[in-house]
Amino acid sequence: MTENLVWIEVTDDEQQTLMIRKEANGEIIAEHIISLEKGKLIQNRHHTRDRSKGVEELKQRLISYFKDQTQAAAYFDEISQRYPRYRRDQFAIIHKVIQQYPVLIDTVITKCMTEKLYNANDFRDITHHLDTLRDEPIKEVQPSYTNPAKHSHIKASTRSLNTYTSILGGQA
Repeated sequence: MTENLVWIEVTDDEQQTLMIRKEANGEIIAEHIISLEKGKLIQNRHHTRDRSKGVEELKQRLISYFKDQTQAAAYFDEISQRYPRYRRDQFAIIHKVIQQYPVLIDTVITKCMTEKLYNANDFRDITHHLDTLRDEPIKEVQPSYTNPAKHSHIKASTRSLNTYTSILGGQA
């Protein structure tokens, strides 16, 4: 049975720092500033993030949901280029949309590509919009014009151009 020993060191500077290492003088695994506030959690945001699946694996899984995977790959590559730091968050939003509206995603990605909308919020908003349009009943459109034969006996009066130019004070 092998034991995993961890070396914990607290520095005695102005701001006390907690350092965690695998070996006494080895590489620092984590480093945290110790808070003087009672009960305050010492934690880095990266500790709560699920890093078991890589961003590329997540991207490939998202691409697999689409019929046109070439188009989807181009779309997700563009998002990766525009938001390198937040691409995991972008992909997570799109993944949630895919789970909620799997029928609409191919239409949405085509719309996003043609409109050059390369972010997850636009993807989500277009999906919601298309979903609401899908739920509305289709109304039969009534023509707004009347039958021309019904009023064909009415004649409109006409005036010469000189009448209008004299009223407006211009020259003919």
